[in-house]
Amino acid sequence: MNKAHLDQPLFKLDNFSFMYNTSETASIHQLSLSIYENDITILMGASGSGKSTLALCLNGLYPEAVEGTTKGNILYKGKNIAEYPRGIINQEVGIVFQDPESQFCMVRVEDELAFVLENLAIPRSEMKKKIKKVLQQIGMLEYIDADIHRLSGGQKQKIALASVLLMEPKYIILDEPTANLDPMSRLEFIELIIAIQKKTNTGVLIIEHQVDDWEMYADRLVVLSKDNHILIDEKPETAFQLHQNMLRNQQIAIPMKYLDNQETIKKVSHEKSMPVCLEVHHLHYYQKKSAILKDISFSVKQGEFITILGENGAGKSTLLQCLIGLKKYHNGNILFQGKDLQAWDRKILSKHTGFVFQQPEHQFICDTVFDEVAFGMRLNNYTTSEINHRTISLLQAFRLLDHQWKNPFTLSGGQKRRLSVATMLDETPDLLLFDEPTFGQDAHTTKELMNMILELQAQGTAIIFVTHDMDLVDTYCERALVIDKGSVRFDGNPQSLWNQKELLQDTRLREPYRVRESVKREVVHMQ
Repeated sequence: MNKAHLDQPLFKLDNFSFMYNTSETASIHQLSLSIYENDITILMGASGSGKSTLALCLNGLYPEAVEGTTKGNILYKGKNIAEYPRGIINQEVGIVFQDPESQFCMVRVEDELAFVLENLAIPRSEMKKKIKKVLQQIGMLEYIDADIHRLSGGQKQKIALASVLLMEPKYIILDEPTANLDPMSRLEFIELIIAIQKKTNTGVLIIEHQVDDWEMYADRLVVLSKDNHILIDEKPETAFQLHQNMLRNQQIAIPMKYLDNQETIKKVSHEKSMPVCLEVHHLHYYQKKSAILKDISFSVKQGEFITILGENGAGKSTLLQCLIGLKKYHNGNILFQGKDLQAWDRKILSKHTGFVFQQPEHQFICDTVFDEVAFGMRLNNYTTSEINHRTISLLQAFRLLDHQWKNPFTLSGGQKRRLSVATMLDETPDLLLFDEPTFGQDAHTTKELMNMILELQAQGTAIIFVTHDMDLVDTYCERALVIDKGSVRFDGNPQSLWNQKELLQDTRLREPYRVRESVKREVVHMQ
């Protein structure tokens, strides 16, 4: 590590190992690391390398909250973390989880934040003021009375951060905090964290797969190898300039500004003569008398790849769930292969369609990874030989074969996401819908997943894809649908979208890196 420290580290790990009782191998293996109080540290590593497990050990939740064993020591302020009274570490080391829903206890936003303050013994007379202040700070004051389950994924992430900020922690751990945020909310979230860090001198540990917008602020980059050892501990700029081959071998995404040549993917163009797969006519959806979707109309052809874009809370996930029949719309109609969606037999419809949820856990129903992938094939009366062959092939393709007999809920966040996609590919569907499928994925898995999607598209599968990753859209998608406050604001080629500055600003989107850099070069040339 380059930055010199004269003070005592806040955390000191000395040959620390952690192994879940359900696993035969350690998630963290003989890790030695010092973390300092005022630093902004980025922690990267391939999916399953132990990043989230390490975060929960630093926070004091592991091994107390799970069945697992530890070796070695974690010192916090020079004292073994296990020697602190229960709850002290959890309060001083705040963590925003990869899945924000896992840390909510109450139904309403205000009640959730009040619950935090009650545990801190804050007088009830002071609670409202503190809650309003923190919601104002994260731009969510108007949602003080909202039900948490009705918020978008990105909005839930902000409420999780508010819960942590109320504790006034000495150190903050963020586990992929911006993966569910729209592009502008992502920038605002990062700026908020940096402002808080500067104001309070609070240290921050950021676990991320994509660090393009973080790395300029970080003092330090720590990279965990696939076998849970520290591979790199450098200033981010030094690491990304000098160790690109090493990072690629470890499936680490390198920020685009450090890449000389951007990879060009040949987009698969659907045949104009292909039949229409899905038709949406004047669709409306209401929630508590409030219109979430308003007069949505569009059609999708077989083999077409469409991305749905929009800010957090615009209605993207709701639209996807209406398209697959998981939510019952109130006006308008949806035709799948020329037949009203609501007239389809659910079992037959499931053979022709697939849906990958924003939260992978929402679709798990079996006790093992193998059975989860095989479940749909068994429903569709595949032979045992066919099931075994196809399931093993999918597990190999998604790097899950070594985990086939584990419970899906014990996998890492990235592994859960890969499993959720694999379960939808038991056969080639006519229509496949993805809600943030690359969330939690390392660079290698994202590329593998997108290659599989392009293969399905080439075979005639219609793909509808919700994402906040504008670089992904720029690279792979041929058509973009922008949803703004429940209505369609744009339907066309992404290249046309990047030129509509006012629309991008209104819908809190952002040009991809390629376009932003092109504009910068033009400005420099004109000067």
